[in-house]
Amino acid sequence: MATVRIAVASTPLTATLDEAVPAAVTAIEAAGRQGAAIVCLPETGLPGHRGQARVVPDVTAAALDAAVRVVADAARRAGVVAIVGLEFPTSGGREIRSIVIGANGEALGYQTKTQIDPSEEPNYIPGSGRRVFTAAGLTFGIAICHEAFRYPEISRALALAGAQVIFVPHYVTTDDGSLPREWCAPGNPYNEKALMCRALENTVYVATSNTAGADQGSASCIVAPGGTLVARVDYGVVGVVAADIELERADARLARRWAPERNRMMI
Repeated sequence: MATVRIAVASTPLTATLDEAVPAAVTAIEAAGRQGAAIVCLPETGLPGHRGQARVVPDVTAAALDAAVRVVADAARRAGVVAIVGLEFPTSGGREIRSIVIGANGEALGYQTKTQIDPSEEPNYIPGSGRRVFTAAGLTFGIAICHEAFRYPEISRALALAGAQVIFVPHYVTTDDGSLPREWCAPGNPYNEKALMCRALENTVYVATSNTAGADQGSASCIVAPGGTLVARVDYGVVGVVAADIELERADARLARRWAPERNRMMI
């Protein structure tokens, strides 16, 4: 059975590019050492999510471009495809994006977050458009945080478009500042359970990346099409975990059984 090794990273919560760029480079290098073909980093890792307690200073497009070039060079040296979260300033406000950098260091495109959590509206605006990517022998899509947790339609659309893996870069903390101990435990925030459902209901892999911290609310982990946990980084720990995924298992069988013509609302 054909396999591809993928990785997910828990990076530290950063607030400046001076902190964020070395953290991203370190994660990519670690993924390369583990033999991963592709690695996913958390949401808005460059410079850091603005929902955190620390103030995140404004960054210019030029500064972000320079930061991406450094990270892209790390991906080239490691020979790893990297999904890197960043904010992107536009005339209307800041978008949340994940840029896909090829193993040669060249950008393959990006996914903009189209569904913004209400708590994020003071800092970010939604973008539009959805796509899948093909790299490292894998077809994949990206659903950023809120999009995967509360909008299952996005994951289904990606699976129906051919995605074998849905990568979910996110930023989730616990309400009480505690740290989970067990994946999908009943007392954990609901997020991991939602991601398990995205894998089960679409029969694809789901690979998630969250920032590490004392209040990390969901794991950086890889979930199989059957909903089982394949691998995860320990809660609150900065690190990278990699696993070989079996492509034949990611067949989107259940996603393709969706029959909208049989489910129209009756008046």
